[in-house]
Amino acid sequence: MSVIYEKHYPHPTFEEEMKELEEYEKEMESSPDYKPKPELTFQEFYKNVMKDRTLILLPEKMERAKDFVKLAIKISELYELDTRISREDDRISVNYSFDDAGDMAFLIPVFRKADSISFFTGIYGFDNTISLDYYTHAVFNKRRLVHPQDFDEYM
Repeated sequence: MSVIYEKHYPHPTFEEEMKELEEYEKEMESSPDYKPKPELTFQEFYKNVMKDRTLILLPEKMERAKDFVKLAIKISELYELDTRISREDDRISVNYSFDDAGDMAFLIPVFRKADSISFFTGIYGFDNTISLDYYTHAVFNKRRLVHPQDFDEYM
C-alpha cells in the first residue's frame, strides 16, 4: 500500500473551543459599544431565524421527491437499516441509523439523489446516523440561496 494523499488539520478540543468562546465574550463585553441583548424565548429566537427566510417551490424537485422516498425505503428494507423519513416545510429528510459497518456502497444511489448529507454519532441509540436531505423548495435567507446548493461550479 502507498499513500496517495494525506493531510491533517488541527482539531481543537471542546475545552479549547469553550476557552476561546469565553475570551471572545470577555473581549466583546469590554467594548464601550457593548449592549447585552435580552434572553430570548425559543419562540422569539425561532421567529428571528425565520423572518428573513423565503421558500420557493421547485416543481421538478417536487415531482421527483416520490422517487427519492421510494429508493430510500427500498434500501432500508433490502439492507434492514433503521430508517426515519420525515417531511419538513422545505425538504424531505431520510435518516439511516446503524452500528459500525463497512462497504456501504449500496447507499450511493440515494446519496446521488440527496442535496445534503450529514453524519451523526450516538443518536437514536446507534453508533451512526446518516441524514440525507432532498430539497423540494429553494431556501433563501436574506435573499441568499442557502439550499439546495449547486457544487458543480466549485468542482
